[in-house]
Amino acid sequence: MTRVLTIGLVIIALAAPAALADSPANSNEALLKRFYDEVAEKGNVAAVDELVARNFVEHEKFPGGLSPDREGLKDYFTMMHKAFPDLSCDVHFTMSDGDRVAAYATVSGTQKGEFMGMPPSGKKFSAHCVDIIRFADGKAVEHWGAFDAATMMQQLGAMPENMSMDHHMSGTKK
Repeated sequence: MTRVLTIGLVIIALAAPAALADSPANSNEALLKRFYDEVAEKGNVAAVDELVARNFVEHEKFPGGLSPDREGLKDYFTMMHKAFPDLSCDVHFTMSDGDRVAAYATVSGTQKGEFMGMPPSGKKFSAHCVDIIRFADGKAVEHWGAFDAATMMQQLGAMPENMSMDHHMSGTKK
């Protein structure tokens, strides 16, 4: 009896990761990771149509008055890749809760093109972001996020160092 129970538990333990891999939460995490890879890092804005629903709503305000929808999302990443051709996203972790996936990442790049009226500086930035995305029918339908733009702008030389979020959040002086 013990041997049967042990074998049953081993089978369940071995099957569980496979079952989890097919879960909607993990599928959504895979979609988010694909978005980071294809759109955010490679600048393939054509992939937005495949990964993001037509009725997508952006709750984080885009810079420059871009529309808070799928077209605005494309425009945002087009703008970012013109300014930062080496844009990268280092995803530290993702978490799922039902139809939502959250990610914590570090975004970095070198300014080689104009960005929000600033001429190319050749300066690098590295700033943190949190993204929360709701998925439906295999596509992103809503996004909430927080990006440490103050740190980015400080590193690009557009604002004083003491204005960055890292300074205020860490409690230390830089």
